[in-house]
Amino acid sequence: MSDSPTFRRAIVVRGAGGRVEADLEDDFHSFGVTLHHDRQVVRRIEARATRYPWATCLEAPGALAALEGAALRANPTTLFQHADPRAHCTHLFELAALAMAQAARGDGERLFEAEVTDPEGETRTARLFRDGELAMAWRLASDVIGAPSPYAGEPLASFSSKRLTGLEPDEAEKLLILRRVVQTARGRQMDVDAFATAAAMGRTAQCYSLQPPNAPRAARVTGSVRDWPNRPALRRSIRS
Repeated sequence: MSDSPTFRRAIVVRGAGGRVEADLEDDFHSFGVTLHHDRQVVRRIEARATRYPWATCLEAPGALAALEGAALRANPTTLFQHADPRAHCTHLFELAALAMAQAARGDGERLFEAEVTDPEGETRTARLFRDGELAMAWRLASDVIGAPSPYAGEPLASFSSKRLTGLEPDEAEKLLILRRVVQTARGRQMDVDAFATAAAMGRTAQCYSLQPPNAPRAARVTGSVRDWPNRPALRRSIRS
């Protein structure tokens, strides 16, 4: 665990019978999904938005109905072939993808904990733990991965969903989680409460709240940011 100022995210995925519960918590979000399946396809999916950055995030769970009928696959990134993630909350969509992967594996539980240190110049360190064991670690200069990672020299943008779909499922899962954590951690470097709406950020339409019809009315939910001092505190929060 890093002693530096750090962004942290925890994800727990639990599958039993025809149901998977997946929950996520980090500095900016607290989301959950319940996925119902028949061991072949997604039958129904429900979502929970407990803490979120924009008022329109409360509408995003309804969009997950588009994922019903998706075939269960152990590689979570195959869900990107079933629906356009930009029409969804990014974090709910990827949480649903992790739930789908667990449904494909069967009964069981996985706990993911990720951390990204605040930049020292352009350098950051990102680490992902799975069930308490270090699963992946990156040293990043700007958004380029350094040695000794097997992905040394690659920019973060190279991990497209299309590329991840072709990888072994566990590797794709780790990359899907860690790339998102690194991207989301950038929010710690700005005063997010200073933006009255999502439109005021001037970002591209990458998610439900940033879509042109939604961004102007996506009011900022001020005071929703948390700063988690250590992994055990975050783990206790998400398991409760």
